[in-house]
Amino acid sequence: MDRKIKILLAEDEVLIAQCLKMELEMAGYNVCSFVAKGEEAIITAEKEEPDILLMDIHLSGKMDGIEAAKRIIEHRKIPVIFMTGYNEIAIFEKASAINPVAYLEKPVELFELKPIIESIFS
Repeated sequence: MDRKIKILLAEDEVLIAQCLKMELEMAGYNVCSFVAKGEEAIITAEKEEPDILLMDIHLSGKMDGIEAAKRIIEHRKIPVIFMTGYNEIAIFEKASAINPVAYLEKPVELFELKPIIESIFS
């Protein structure tokens, strides 16, 4: 792929988001934005048209990452990778209902993400 893969990062922990953004950009990806709220993710996805969503499940604001991802993919089919610090079956089942590409437990490392992202676009 000649152009960089564009990623929308939704993560409410600023330090984690900044570190992940830096790692992804050093690996050659374009992180178009990072947002902390589900509502912001919807608006940003519409405006930026990312190739993939990297979405924390628990975001600040009224809307969680699962609901935000669901609303985004209703308008535009886009692969979703969920990240979470919670290992609960009910959350996993709710997230699985929208068929994410992956469901990763935090801390998420680049060596986990890169093969997933590359497999989507190869």
